[in-house]
Amino acid sequence: MDEAKKPINLDSVLESLGPYGRYNLLNFVLLLFPVLLSSFYECGFIFEAQEQTYRCKVNGCETFNDTSWLNYAIPRDPKTDKLQSCRRYASVNHTVSQCSPDEFSTNETVPCEGFVYESEKSFVKEFDLGCKDWKRALVGTVHNSGMFAAMMVTGAISDRFGRKVAVGIASCASFAFGIARAFSTDYYTYLVMHFLEAGFGGGLYPSAYVLAVELVGLKQRVIVSAMCNMTFVVGVMLLALLAWFVQNWRTYILILYTPAILVAAYVWFMNESARWLLSKGRRDEAVKILKRAAKINNMDPRNLDLDALGDPLLKPNQTGDKKSQFSKAIRSSIIWKRLVICSFLWMTCSLVYYGLSINSVSLSGNKYVSFMLVVLVEIPAYVVVVIVLDKYGRKKTLVVNYLTCAVTSLLFAFLPRSDWWSIGLYLIGKWSVTLAYSSVYIYVSEVFPTNMRQTLISFCSTAGRIGSLIAPLTPLLSVYHRSMPTVIFGAMCIISSMLVLMLPETRNMRLPDTIEEAEELSRMKTRSVNST
Repeated sequence: MDEAKKPINLDSVLESLGPYGRYNLLNFVLLLFPVLLSSFYECGFIFEAQEQTYRCKVNGCETFNDTSWLNYAIPRDPKTDKLQSCRRYASVNHTVSQCSPDEFSTNETVPCEGFVYESEKSFVKEFDLGCKDWKRALVGTVHNSGMFAAMMVTGAISDRFGRKVAVGIASCASFAFGIARAFSTDYYTYLVMHFLEAGFGGGLYPSAYVLAVELVGLKQRVIVSAMCNMTFVVGVMLLALLAWFVQNWRTYILILYTPAILVAAYVWFMNESARWLLSKGRRDEAVKILKRAAKINNMDPRNLDLDALGDPLLKPNQTGDKKSQFSKAIRSSIIWKRLVICSFLWMTCSLVYYGLSINSVSLSGNKYVSFMLVVLVEIPAYVVVVIVLDKYGRKKTLVVNYLTCAVTSLLFAFLPRSDWWSIGLYLIGKWSVTLAYSSVYIYVSEVFPTNMRQTLISFCSTAGRIGSLIAPLTPLLSVYHRSMPTVIFGAMCIISSMLVLMLPETRNMRLPDTIEEAEELSRMKTRSVNST
C-alpha cells in the first residue's frame, strides 16, 4: 500500500496512550453520569403516569366513616373480587341520602360521575384521569414519539458539530423542559413539555455512549459499552426506588431532572473526540488533545505513535467533504443492507426489552419489586456480554440470544402459568434480550464509518423507537389473548436471528473511518489488531 494513502490508525495511538489512565478514567466518570441520567429520562414515565387505584365517588355516602356501604353501592370484578373502577350500582331515586342498601339497584349499573383516588399526589388524580387509561398510555406514546424525533436530529448535530456539543444540547434541553413539565397546569401542557423534553433531550445516551466508545481502542470497546449499559441499569433501579418512596409526581420529576444542569455546565470543558476530529480533517486539534491526555497520564507525548494519524497535508483527501460521503453512503448497497437489517434488529430489541419491562408489573404483588427484579437480571447479562462478544464473536452471540429469547417467550405464552417457573422463563427472556440489545449497540457502532457513525446509528435507533412506541400498548393486547404480547416478541426474535446471518463479523476489527473501510468488512474474514 502506498505510504501516502495509508489509512489513519487511531487505535494504535489509543493503545499506546493506555485505555485506563487518569485521562480516560476521568472522562468515563464525566460521561457515565449523563448515561445514568438518561436512564431516568427514558424510563421515568413508567412510574410518572403509572396506574392508580380508584373507585366511583358516590355522593351521599362519602361522609360516612363506615365503608360497608361499598358492598351494595359498587359492584365487584368477578375475576379479582375488587371493586370495579368505572361503574357503580344505579340509585333507585337518582339521589342517595342515607346510603342504605334499598337506595341502590343491584340489577343496574351506571358509569361513574366522579372518582375517589387512592393517592392524592398522583398524576392520575391531579388531572382526573379515572377510567381514561388511553390518556395514561398516551404519555408513553408521546414520550417515545419525542425520542423518535430526537434520534435523527442528534445524529446530525453530533456528526457535524461534535460529540460533546450533542451531549451539551441534550442535557440543557432535558433540564429546561423536564423542570417545566413538573409545573404543568393541565394535561395537554404536560404532554407538550414531555414531547419537547424527549425531542430535544432524547439524544443524551447515544451521544455520551459514542463519545465514550471513541475514547478507547479496539480491545476496550466491549468493556466500555458494558460499563455504559450497567450504569443505565443502576439508574433504572434507582428510578424504581425513588418512585416507591416519592409519591408526589411533581417532586419525583424535579428530583430526576435537576441534576441535568451539572452535565450542561461541565460538558463544554471536556475534550472533543479525537476520532471525530480526525474524521473532519482537524488533525492538529486531535494531536493537541492526545498530547494533553499523555501528560495527564504521566507519559511523554513523544512516545505516542502520532505518525499513525497520517500526513497532515493529506487531511482533505482522507476525509472528503460531507456531501461526497453522504453520496457514497446513498450509492452503497452494502451500507443500505446493513442499515435496514440493523434497524430491524434494533427495533426488535427495543420492542421486546421495553415490552417485557412494562409487562413485568404483573409478576408479583408489588409493582416496584417486580420491576426491579426484571431490571436486576440485566447486570449479570452485561458482565457476560464482555466475555462472549470477544470470545465467540458478534454474530454467534446475537443469533443465540435472539433464539433463546424467542423460545422462552413462546414457552411462556403457551405453557400453563406457574409461579415458580413462569417467572424463571420471563427472566431468562429478559436476560437474553438484554444481551442482544447490548450486542446490537456495540455491533452497529462497528459496521458504520466514523464520519457518518452517529447519523447512521441514530437512524437505526430511530427505527428502534418504533418498537418502544408499540411496547406501552402491548399490555392492551392481553385483553384479546393473554399470550399475544409474548407471541409477538418471540416471532420478532426468530426473524432477527435469521437476519444476523447476512451481516459481517466484526470481532478483532478496528473501527472503520470511511465508507470504503466499512464496505471492506463484508469482503474480509478478519483483520489483525495491529494492522494498518
